[in-house]
Amino acid sequence: MKKIGLFLAFLLIFLIPQSVYANMAAPEDSDVGSSITFDKNDALSVISEVLDITVHGAKADISAVYQMKNTTGETVSTSAMFLSPNIEVSGAQVTVNGQAVPFTRESYALRYDTEIKTEDWRYAVLTSEKNAASDGQTVDAVSFEMSFAPNEEYEVVVSYSYRLGGYPEYDFNAKYGRIEYYLAPAAMWKDFGGLTINLNLDKDMPVISKSNLEFKKVGPRAYQYVSDTLPTENLQISIDENWYQNIFSTLRSPYLGFTLFMFLPFILIGLAVVVLIIWILHRRKGKKR
Repeated sequence: MKKIGLFLAFLLIFLIPQSVYANMAAPEDSDVGSSITFDKNDALSVISEVLDITVHGAKADISAVYQMKNTTGETVSTSAMFLSPNIEVSGAQVTVNGQAVPFTRESYALRYDTEIKTEDWRYAVLTSEKNAASDGQTVDAVSFEMSFAPNEEYEVVVSYSYRLGGYPEYDFNAKYGRIEYYLAPAAMWKDFGGLTINLNLDKDMPVISKSNLEFKKVGPRAYQYVSDTLPTENLQISIDENWYQNIFSTLRSPYLGFTLFMFLPFILIGLAVVVLIIWILHRRKGKKR
């Protein structure tokens, strides 16, 4: 499944290949691929984005709240596409200006080897998921419609259940999860204001073992990131058990016996060396007496 991370919607108007505006648009299915270019949007601004991520077990509830504004004196209507890896369609919801709106959810193969990035546009290839290689990455797309009256400002909310990457469901030393969210697309709006990320972990994996953004701990298993600028990279977080949970998980591992058997000769040699050293020291001490 494709990366991840903070997901801002992709506002674009799609052609094959052709320009699209800012972070949203509905791609077309194609036997070969669909080319999309992202142009800077000069009408809609993101005043702020608040991302809430709450982990429970092997999943996370994610809610992305965008305060958006039409900065022009004209009506602006656009298709919207919210991209993310690992979206669970059940429970997903899109709210525009306080009203739930219909949406479609599709999965595509994302070809990173054909992705090009410049300062003012992006290019990628999306194909139907069945065309993805066995080890290829896929991206889930939630598509919907938005319309702004002249100078109108309102909230756009995309919420869904996210399947953690890694292997968080195992009962032994394998509880480790990955969270990815796309932040980069938000740079294609006219302006982008503040970003707040609230991360709440559960008791099974309460530790951030790695993150490309610096989170501040604000409570038990609660972390927060706040910035008045958009990060230059997508969000990537790894969460894990704490040290003593890892110890007990290792003891419960069904592979523990096999691992000990494999390393038994080295363990016995080590013990023999320790015993020999203790015996020599003890004997020398006895001779001195």
